Amino acid sequence: MFAQGEQDSTTSGHWTISAFGEAYASVSPDAGRSQRISDFQFNHNRLNKLALNQGMLGAAYLGKQFRMDLAAHLGTYAIDNYASEPAQLRSVYKAYVGFRLSQKKNAWLDVGVFPSYIGFESVNAFDNATLTRSLLAENSPYFLTGIRSNFPLNKNNEISLFMLTGWQRIIPQKHNSMPSIGYQWVHIFPNNSKFNWSVWMGTDHPDSTRKWRYFNNFYWQGKQGKWAYTLGFDLGAEQKLKGAGDYHLWYAPVVITQYSITEKWRTAFRLERYADPQRIVTKSANGYAAIVNSQSINIDYTPRSNMFFRIEWRRLKGTEPVFYRNSNDIDRINYLTFSLAYQLNKILGPSKKIN
Repeated sequence: MFAQGEQDSTTSGHWTISAFGEAYASVSPDAGRSQRISDFQFNHNRLNKLALNQGMLGAAYLGKQFRMDLAAHLGTYAIDNYASEPAQLRSVYKAYVGFRLSQKKNAWLDVGVFPSYIGFESVNAFDNATLTRSLLAENSPYFLTGIRSNFPLNKNNEISLFMLTGWQRIIPQKHNSMPSIGYQWVHIFPNNSKFNWSVWMGTDHPDSTRKWRYFNNFYWQGKQGKWAYTLGFDLGAEQKLKGAGDYHLWYAPVVITQYSITEKWRTAFRLERYADPQRIVTKSANGYAAIVNSQSINIDYTPRSNMFFRIEWRRLKGTEPVFYRNSNDIDRINYLTFSLAYQLNKILGPSKKIN
């Protein structure tokens, strides 16, 4: 039922080889060839060219008391989102080991680099209702480094705790001696809809200029017949100055609805706003703030369960010129994206039931 525990309660003592790839082409009359859309988007962020968003190859071991997961990746996502990491670590997608704390509760302690617990979207296209990523996902962590532990309370509630190296960092920031901490609560309702509350607390600054940051991510997901929905909201606050009692705020609401036309065809519509007026997490090269409204609609075709083809139209409009068009900056952009995604998960050796 829960993300960290769903694969752990039934099998033991086997390896799983996984692979994933997503190629895409985004076309826009508003920009030049091979140009980035903006400085605050990290997926599908090349225009008017064919590109690989992410190619991933990994191996995971699951035992009765021990597990590990190692995966490497490449693509424009890895180039853009890992730019601040040392070159030798930019290919690391996952690298963690875990130890079971309770077999009855299916509780684990993991150490290393792992996907973020924040948000309802990931870099893996199969996890998302839309082709491109929402702006709140692009500007919160996709990966984290440190220690995590999950604690299922009952069949409908699970909490997880985290101690981390920072805000989406493998290597801690230089001259920052403070770890970050995190918390997640997931509640499953009787109708199988899900509510999630994730919290991150820490600093993304050196000790000499330390400003505390507090971040909340909320979302509610559910299904009703052929319809599925996601309501999400991010709210962040960071001290204006070290030791100050007042804060800069940023926020991001999003609504996504998805409709299954047939078993192989579906569509989704997204409406969102992202507002970071003080540029706390969005860093445009021209110094303008990202205050953006966005709409998108996509159509998906799934010929097989591990493959799909998507087309999405998206419109982004900012209050300031935070998007690129050749050598100029513009305040709005429209583009059409095509993508083809494939994934493979192969279990090696016999799978044994846990007693």
